[in-house]
Formats: sequence, structure tokens, C-alpha cells
Amino acid sequence: MKLSMGSKIVLMIISVAVILSGTCIVVSGIVNRSTMEKEYMITADSMAATVAVTVDGDKVESITQKVMKMYADSDNKISNERSEEDGYEAYTEQFLGLMEDEDYINVRKQLRAVQDVSEVDCVYTLCIDPKAKTAVYIVDAAYEDVVTPGCFDMVEECCYPYLSNLTQGFPAFVTNTKEYGWVVTACAPIYNSKGDVVCFSAVDLSMNEVLEKENSFLLALAGILLFLTIIICVIAIIYVKQKLVKPINMLSEAAGQYGQNQSSPHNEFGSLDIHTGDELEILLKSMKQMEKDIDSYIDNLSQTREQLSSARQQADDMHELAHMDALTGIRNKLAYDKETSRLDSGINDGDTAFGIAMVDLNFLKIINDNYGHECGNKALVKLSRLICEVFAHSPVFRIGGDEFAIILRNNDYDNIESLELEFNRRLAEFANDDSLEEWEKISAAFGYAKYDKNTDRYADDVFKRADQLMYERKKQMKMQKQ
Repeated sequence: MKLSMGSKIVLMIISVAVILSGTCIVVSGIVNRSTMEKEYMITADSMAATVAVTVDGDKVESITQKVMKMYADSDNKISNERSEEDGYEAYTEQFLGLMEDEDYINVRKQLRAVQDVSEVDCVYTLCIDPKAKTAVYIVDAAYEDVVTPGCFDMVEECCYPYLSNLTQGFPAFVTNTKEYGWVVTACAPIYNSKGDVVCFSAVDLSMNEVLEKENSFLLALAGILLFLTIIICVIAIIYVKQKLVKPINMLSEAAGQYGQNQSSPHNEFGSLDIHTGDELEILLKSMKQMEKDIDSYIDNLSQTREQLSSARQQADDMHELAHMDALTGIRNKLAYDKETSRLDSGINDGDTAFGIAMVDLNFLKIINDNYGHECGNKALVKLSRLICEVFAHSPVFRIGGDEFAIILRNNDYDNIESLELEFNRRLAEFANDDSLEEWEKISAAFGYAKYDKNTDRYADDVFKRADQLMYERKKQMKMQKQ
């Protein structure tokens, strides 16, 4: 059956409108999906790295060794993919006792602390067997459906290139399964106090909610475009009898070019010059306005993304500057106050393995009076570097003009006596080095105290005892100087 000119024009307009609508929907979906995946992958990498440096590597190593020993001794290993098999429950039950292990409980508490303050859906630790290409679960921070230690999955094929060098972990990757939907996963290496990789921190971010919002957005966009398509078709049907073939063909050609041109701004409809004096000219104006609105919408999206990125960077920079000492480059009193607040919270939760050390530069006023304030500043910088070198595993703060504080944790906490000797030995080397200027032969008093549950209620109680010991040492050094 042959179609009339009017039917052909109407069909043409409908076809062009559908192509335009489909192109906008597809392009919007692809761009949104790609942007969301990149942002979630960046977040997953960052959170995995944060978890890796947050947990106690030595405790993670201890529980990992226990799990992997039982795993190695198990005769019948059954992966999570075969959980429907009869022997799977018996296999997992042999690891249940490890969940009562003190190291397991401590590590899980640290992982849950991260999960509670972040948007991460799952936080857990894994041990990778590169030869078998398996990932064995060690500690899971989940509150429900906890994965038992010793359960394992096969390593995703996209992670195979990283098995030869596990020190870099597994960069974020996206999986889509029937059970969990769209999930972004990233793994980062966890180091013990000796600097060895003992395990991997892993985080899962679910994209299901984001994809639901994206589908809602695309559905709304489809409705708007469908509405515009209906209007265009109605106008075309009413005025097609006027046989304005040439102007309609011009519009159809412009619409086809618009669907193929992905650049912005568009000027396909804006370049047309049609003066029919009727609704066809109005249609052209509407198309021009639609073109401008879409370009404006895309520009607004780009500007908003750039503004958000700039604001995020400015916020990060301001936060860093607010907590940094301008002279020495280490953390300042504000950062120290925040850290002691966290220590107070830790005391309430039973985390009491910490200490505070105080260091005070001797004879700063003499240096300033005899050699100038610039030399006094250099002496302060030199002392701060020495403190950071000796106490390399602890945060160092400048809390006053010539006073420094050290929060002792982990390795530095356990070896404070030897570190104190090392610190005093380094100072003695400066004092006996005749190649140094007098103001370079820095002298400092040192004192420390560890948390005592019988006498200390707050971190400030530990600070006061350390400060008192430091000042007693300072008095002794001044008497020896005289």
C-alpha cells in the first residue's frame, strides 16, 4: 500500500523524534553510568586504603595465621559458590570457634567502626592465595549474614594481573551478580608493624540504589521526550496538508543531524531559516528552544560537577591547613585536641593501650636573644624532624611555642624505653658535633606516661603526668648545664 505525502511526513517526524529521544536517553544513561562507576571506584579505593591503615596490622596478622592454618589443614575445601553442597556447613562450622578469638573480636570492632561512619556496605579482610587464585575470608564486619572465617571465593578474573605483586592490592572493580546486584569492590594491603603485607582490607559499595535513581531519571526523561514527540506529531498532522514539503524535509534533515552530533552546543535547528508565517515556523522556534534548553541542561550539569569538585578540593585544603603547624609542617594544637577527644572515646570503649610523650626545647629564649628568632625557628624545625624520625609510627604535634606532644601507639608504645634512649642519644650527638653552630646543638627534655586504668579517666590525665616528668627532666638538665 502506497502512503500519502502527509503520512510519509508524519511518519518521518515520528521517526526522527523517536531517534532523538532514544539517543538522548542512551547517551544520558551511558554518561551517568560511567560517571557513577568512576566515582564509586575512587571512593572504594580510598575507603579500602583507609581501612588498611586504620586496623591493627599485628592483630590482623595473628587472626589471619590462625584461620589460614585451619584452612590449610582442612581436607575438603568447599567455596561459597558450592554452598548448596552437603559438606559446606560442616566445613564452615570448624572455623566458628575463631570468631570468639580476642584478635578476631578486636579487628572486627575496628572494621565496624569504619563501617559505622562511612557509606560502605561491607567491610572485611581477605587472605589471597595467588597460586590457587582464591580469596579466603578472615574477619567480616557485617551485622547480619556474617561470612564465617575460612570461607572463600575464587579471585575475579579482572584481578589476575595483580596476583604477581600483592603489595599493590586490587584496584576497584565492578561486578554484577544475581544475589548482590551491582557492587564495586576494592582491596588494599594491610601491613604489620614490621612493614610486611599480612592481609587485605576489602570494601563493597552497592550501586543498586544509584541505578534505581538513574532508571527513574531515564523514565522521566523518556516521558518528557514522549510528550514533545506527541506535540510535534499533532502539529505535523494538522498542517501537513499545506504540502510544505521543503521546510519539513529541512526539519527532518536537521533532526537527523542532531541525533548523530554528540557535541555541545548544538546549532542544527538554529541554523535553519524558515519563514512560513504559520505553525511550521512556530515548530521551528520550539525546536530551537528545545535545542537551547538541552544545551543549557548539559552545561549546567558540567558546571555543577566542576563546582562540586572544586568545593571538595577547597574543603580538603582548608581542613589540612587548619590542622597543620605553619613553622614545622607537623600537626598543631587543634589536631592534638581532636586526637585526645578520640582517645577519650577509646577509653570509654576499652581501648586503653596508648601513651603520651612530651618534648620541650631547652634554651629557646637564649637562642632567640643571642642568635635571633630565625635561628630559634630553625632549632624548632630541627627538633620536630628528630622527633618524627625517632617516633616514626606515632603522630607528632606542636602544642606550644617550644612544646611537642607524641601520641604513643602500637610499636612506639611497646618500645618507648628504647626509643627514649635513641632520642637522647641523637641529642647527645648534636651536642658533641663541633661542626654544628651553637643553636644547632639542640637540647630537649623528654617525659612520657602510659595510660593507667587505676588513676586515669581521660587522656589529659596521662598528658599531665607526662608533662610533669618532662619538666622534672628539664630542671635536671638546667642544673647540669649550670
